[in-house]
Amino acid sequence: MVPEKYRLAAVGRFLLEQFELRRPGIREWSPQIEASLRQDAESELQLMEKQVREIGIDDATYWQRVRRALDEILLPRYAALATGEIELAKRDYGIWRGGDLVARATFALAGFILGIICVEVPYIPIQAKWFPALLLVLGPLFPDAVMWLHRRRWRRRLEALVGDLYRASETLETYRPMSELTRALGIPSELAEAPPVAARERG
Repeated sequence: MVPEKYRLAAVGRFLLEQFELRRPGIREWSPQIEASLRQDAESELQLMEKQVREIGIDDATYWQRVRRALDEILLPRYAALATGEIELAKRDYGIWRGGDLVARATFALAGFILGIICVEVPYIPIQAKWFPALLLVLGPLFPDAVMWLHRRRWRRRLEALVGDLYRASETLETYRPMSELTRALGIPSELAEAPPVAARERG
């Protein structure tokens, strides 16, 4: 069994971090971009496989399964998520004027007016006279709040993807044939397959 940091979930998390370093510079998702990320991932996997061999675990079958999970789970899911995120970024996440100075000033003024209305309208239970000033201060921060919510949702989606990889990793390790495990650990097959020695009967 490979060390924890080379398990599928950990490998997937690392690769996602590498993908995320490139995503801000991607303006349009394309098969070429996906192929480039796959090539980068392959380079990282080859390095990891070499590191694992250096500690005495030569398990080519395991890395084949990792690559299959990369091709069938990680890259397709990330491509779908990244495509939507890139499109949102193009539209400035729906923030008016992209949250520039004019937009922030407008949000401040709108917040101030809304605060006055909330204080003056009798059936709204807000009596604090400082409430309009509070909204005046918070108004310019509205674009930042929207961006924070989008980033939080994006992180949760990536974490969900890592969670799926973790479950796939557990399945991968649980249902591996004994012959694969013994071959990876360098245990002679005759020792691994030898039946347990029966305990001596008590005299």
